[in-house]
Amino acid sequence: MSKSILILCLALLTGCVGHYPQPVPEAAHATLNAQWGSNILMSGGTQVYYVFYDNHCHDTPETGVLGALSASKPEQNQFLIKPDRRIYLQAVSMGIKNRNGDEILVHRTCLNISSFIPKNGAMYRVSHSAPKSGCSLEVIDMQTGTAPDSLVVEEITKECGLGS
Repeated sequence: MSKSILILCLALLTGCVGHYPQPVPEAAHATLNAQWGSNILMSGGTQVYYVFYDNHCHDTPETGVLGALSASKPEQNQFLIKPDRRIYLQAVSMGIKNRNGDEILVHRTCLNISSFIPKNGAMYRVSHSAPKSGCSLEVIDMQTGTAPDSLVVEEITKECGLGS
């Protein structure tokens, strides 16, 4: 199953899925400040965010890759999104982990999708965590310190990367 997610992620990053067109700073927008979540499941790795307008990750000219997190340049981890329309935010973390202290490396992948309606001018903190088991995507409205009222943790469908 993790092979299919890895292939999906590589395909998304190499152009099989478009890039989300972020609004210009002068246009109406909300801001996502992406931060590295706690990550016990894997060492190093990559975190990538995608934006879609439905829970089946249908690619359109207005959706796709939002961006990857940069560990060395955190100022690049801020993304502008269009407000007042439900977005489906997909987070993917990929990395490796030593198996039980052995030198054998095991590939790990975690995928989550949450949806919410961003408000114009709002700032949200997003982080994708991979603890010892499972993973989670946190979205916090930075003004209130809580999750947005419209936040829904979505079921991951086959179209979004998990094959049967």
